[in-house]
Amino acid sequence: MASFTPDQLQTWRKQGSDRLLHLLTSWGDRGLETADYKADEVIRKLNGKPARPADKVPYASLYPGIAIGEARKKAARLIQQKVTALPPTISPEDDWLDEVLRMAWGKSDRSKDALPYADLFESNAKNATAKTPKVDTRGINLTINQLFDIVTSADPDQVTLLYPHVLATLAEFDLTTPLRQAHFLAQLCHESGSFNYLEELASGEDYEGRDDLGNVEEGDGVRFKGRGLIQITGRANYGDCGDALGVDLIANPERLSDPDLACRSAGWFWNTRNLSEFADRDDIDSITYRINGGYNGYEDRLYYLDLAKGVLGA
Repeated sequence: MASFTPDQLQTWRKQGSDRLLHLLTSWGDRGLETADYKADEVIRKLNGKPARPADKVPYASLYPGIAIGEARKKAARLIQQKVTALPPTISPEDDWLDEVLRMAWGKSDRSKDALPYADLFESNAKNATAKTPKVDTRGINLTINQLFDIVTSADPDQVTLLYPHVLATLAEFDLTTPLRQAHFLAQLCHESGSFNYLEELASGEDYEGRDDLGNVEEGDGVRFKGRGLIQITGRANYGDCGDALGVDLIANPERLSDPDLACRSAGWFWNTRNLSEFADRDDIDSITYRINGGYNGYEDRLYYLDLAKGVLGA
């Protein structure tokens, strides 16, 4: 049986619970899924509660009187809190998170002798240990309330989830001045629907066969559709981004829509296009063209830029 270190276990717990929160939240109030039944079961186990009453649908007796979308979010949040607070040794709770995550994510069942999480994320030992580098964010003065004031139509829970990763990204990629931060956040707001979407809503089929994106294998369009706060798209870009960030995104493309990489990939994209140079000149036209290949959504980008400048005093 394969094994992994306590640090890897904690990393996978964080990635797994973040991914579960993202998935369940993205379902909103749509009809019940098999994973909802498993999530309800896991919540009850974590809280030492009896099994779900046969006459109750998932969440109904756990969170009475609230919509299913909000109940899903509460369930995922609680699972995240409980599992990430565990000591760094394999526990039954890891099996529970692994099970519900596979159901929600549409992954195959874990093989009999495999440890939890082992085949859900990175595909080899080198990439299994890859994680967001520790970055000193003390020089970044962006507060969470300022971020709320910029991403005005975002889900507050989503902003709270992303905030520490935004700070780390600003520090890692030298986005340290108010003007750079204003331009960066404005473009991300437009690209991600005000931080609400870490994955393109469309299926990605329109990218099938796009040689300019490196989509040379059948299914690449869907597999490598836009993900992250700046919507990295296509096999070639996923490969370049993964190489730079130390994660195998070709084997694990969904990893790009996890909160840490959704932010870091945006910083990577920004730096590879030298966009801080244009931000320093307050040149939204050049930044927009280099991100979009044109000027789609220009007025929306400009709206967020003006808003961010006012909030940040740029």
